[in-house]
Amino acid sequence: MSSVMEHLAADDDRVLAAKDFAHISGMQESEVRELVGYQLLPAKLDTRTALALKEANRQRKAFDLDLFTTGLLARYLLRIEELGEEVQHLRAERPACTVYTEVSFTSVQVRGR
Repeated sequence: MSSVMEHLAADDDRVLAAKDFAHISGMQESEVRELVGYQLLPAKLDTRTALALKEANRQRKAFDLDLFTTGLLARYLLRIEELGEEVQHLRAERPACTVYTEVSFTSVQVRGR
């Protein structure tokens, strides 16, 4: 892993050039342009998308997926990440809740030993 790759943060919202994006994701520039053309990738390529595409590309190699499926997978991975962040945000906003339960017995019978 290169030193640049080690310092990438998924929350880095900088727009990347196609060449840098392709390098980070492990894809060829022509493939990146094709995925943008399919509208599977946004026109403004950022680090978060590159890292999702990198994972999708890893799955592509493992399962012999085509380019279009790889792009779909990258979109789903981004969506899953967004939903996870939303859940964390909602949990942080929710007040702590303590639930008390009451157990009552109307009669207790003790039988002989």
